[in-house]
Amino acid sequence: MSNKITRVLLVEDNAVSARLAEAMLSHTEAQDFEVRHADSLLAALDLLVHHVFDVAVVDLNLPDSQGLDTFLTIQRFAPALPVIVLTGLDDESMALSAMRQGAQDYLVKGKLNREMFVRVLNYALVRNKKPDTGTHVPETATVVGLLGSKGGVGTTTLACHWALELHRQTGKKVLLLELDVCSTGASFLLKPDSKYTLLDAAQNLHRLDAHLWSGIVCSPRDGLDLLRAPGAAGLSDAPTAERIRQVLRFARTRYDWIVVDLGRLTASSQAIMEEINDVFVIATPDLPALYETTRLVKRLLEGGFTPQKLHALLNRKEKAMSISVDQFEKAIGYPLYGSIGDHSEEINGAYVKGRFLDENLQLRKQMAPIMQKWLGIEQAPVRAGLWFLRSARTV
Repeated sequence: MSNKITRVLLVEDNAVSARLAEAMLSHTEAQDFEVRHADSLLAALDLLVHHVFDVAVVDLNLPDSQGLDTFLTIQRFAPALPVIVLTGLDDESMALSAMRQGAQDYLVKGKLNREMFVRVLNYALVRNKKPDTGTHVPETATVVGLLGSKGGVGTTTLACHWALELHRQTGKKVLLLELDVCSTGASFLLKPDSKYTLLDAAQNLHRLDAHLWSGIVCSPRDGLDLLRAPGAAGLSDAPTAERIRQVLRFARTRYDWIVVDLGRLTASSQAIMEEINDVFVIATPDLPALYETTRLVKRLLEGGFTPQKLHALLNRKEKAMSISVDQFEKAIGYPLYGSIGDHSEEINGAYVKGRFLDENLQLRKQMAPIMQKWLGIEQAPVRAGLWFLRSARTV
């Protein structure tokens, strides 16, 4: 019978030391090890996006990170992963500091042998299997993505007001993440006072902490933080999907809710779909949007999203549409979660007057019952004639 494979993340910039460690773990009779090697902290974080590891062996001094910060960064992005510190002969004090911060153990490079290496790995695995004591595990943010069926359907406007309404309904702090890296739509609408963007967060993953994060995001409104997209200026250095996913994972530990303006479906937005809890596909009542909505819904369902997590939202619904809601649903082959009227003129006027974020806009009033339905909040009775407050139909 084959042995269970122990998956090891080895973070070591010295090629000779890395090959030696890999060789020690490749010639063990009683246990099978699968080792993936990273020669920098950023490379290690990228591996953590795509692979699940049982244990990590980490050299604290890397080209892009030095000392205790290396361990603390790994711990932030993979809090459940047991870490063994790999240190030099003269750095044992640093290794002990890491253990006081939560590292399982440490190994000294000059004293390393196969028997000791395997034993320390197994001890770390055993110690990490803590019994269930019923203690509370900190929750991470619920992430909702707004995805346009095509360009020009109002995705960014809805994302801005969705984030604001989410804060109003829950009283919790919300992050609006602008993921359309080629655009700055939310930045244009919200007029934030910040020069930093998603690109800055992605390029500084190896030193991303609460202090740095607070300097990168901005707060265009109380209860709302915004992480801007770099726009066309950052196109040549656009962050990879792996880095975006790590930024999102870091942000999930700091907020209760995250709203992601996905823009249109791209390689980057598709790559982070597994990090998103619910997706709202934004459509408009025109034939090109209807056609693209049909294709997009089908693609997302085939990609693993369930009807409980995938919702179709009709924006700019005119009172006298050429087709009925039933016909629209039949055409896209999927039920509508809700609809919002066409308030383009009001939104444009509000922006010019500096009232774009006003919660008394008709857009927000129509969004409120849809938000309450999604949150599971009981809605107040609807007076006859207020068509825009009717509850959206359930999927």
